[in-house]
Amino acid sequence: MSPLLAMLGARVIKVALKGAVACGLAYYLGSLLPPPIDEYKYYAALGAFTVVGLAVADSIKETFQVTGAVGVGVAVAIAAQSISWANSVTVAVTIALCFLLGSIRVFGLHGTWAPLAGLFVLAAGGANPEPMALGYLVQLPLGAIVGALVNALLFAPLGEDEIEPAADETLTLLSRQMANYADLLEDQRRNRDDPDAADRRGDEMHANVVALEDVQTRLRSAIIDARRAEKGNPRARLHTERREAILDRAEAVNRCSATLMAVGVVMAQSSAPEDRAGISARLHAVRAMRRASAIFADPEKAQCEPEIFGETKHELEEMLACTREATGDGLDDVLLGALAVTINDCLETFARHVAEVDPEDCRPA
Repeated sequence: MSPLLAMLGARVIKVALKGAVACGLAYYLGSLLPPPIDEYKYYAALGAFTVVGLAVADSIKETFQVTGAVGVGVAVAIAAQSISWANSVTVAVTIALCFLLGSIRVFGLHGTWAPLAGLFVLAAGGANPEPMALGYLVQLPLGAIVGALVNALLFAPLGEDEIEPAADETLTLLSRQMANYADLLEDQRRNRDDPDAADRRGDEMHANVVALEDVQTRLRSAIIDARRAEKGNPRARLHTERREAILDRAEAVNRCSATLMAVGVVMAQSSAPEDRAGISARLHAVRAMRRASAIFADPEKAQCEPEIFGETKHELEEMLACTREATGDGLDDVLLGALAVTINDCLETFARHVAEVDPEDCRPA
């Protein structure tokens, strides 16, 4: 089994266990309530199921949202039932009012509970809907509270299961794209007069940027979720240093991915070299990006052999020196200079926050 599948399996098992405990406990507590409320104990299990597995702060917030939305639906249904019997008109009016009231921002995504609760009361409450309405109003919030408590006390989610795979996926793509950009520069140097080659390079650069945007979006989402999972979470205080290290690494990888997007933009504006200095600058750029690709592919090796950072930075310095000697009419001095600064910034961030190496101490072997 792959590490990703193993991780997903562990997460699913935790959520399943919490769901089982929360729903079972809510059902039991609901059965202890006085009649006729105890007859609707399955609503308690439903309330627990609704919030279990969320971030602690979210489960508490959504408990109140579910309770409020259910209250609105039940109130509208009781009012409709008191005016007339359950028929197509009262059902239609109840659903319309519940949708409108449930759309109030305070209920968030759980506003749909309002029409659902209203429909349940009208459909199953019969001529005397008060017992069912009371059971709904008591049992569902009871279950939601139980679910929120179980969620906080049993394997409270921290978001680490999502953030580390997202960061690793981004690093893998960064490495692959660095190597790809090196190939594109080589192709630009060798096929200077082939217009079809230029179009192919442009398409490939665009595809790179789109792919990187996708993984960066997932990584940013995982970081936001992990930060939100800290709120009100008792587990967040147990391993503070480890957790901050994971988040710091993920945010550094996110910054590197944003930097590499700039590489794609710069290269898209670059044209074939016109002079000797431009050709030399591209050769150094190719070497620098191949070395950077190897660094991103294996952070542990980069940590054990920090001199590879120095070797890469040396290539970038030589690249900058060549851009100062450029004599062509193009923008090599600006574009390749920007490329060198961009790759260097990416390496600095990676070295300090991912490989945990001080780039100032790195020297070529």
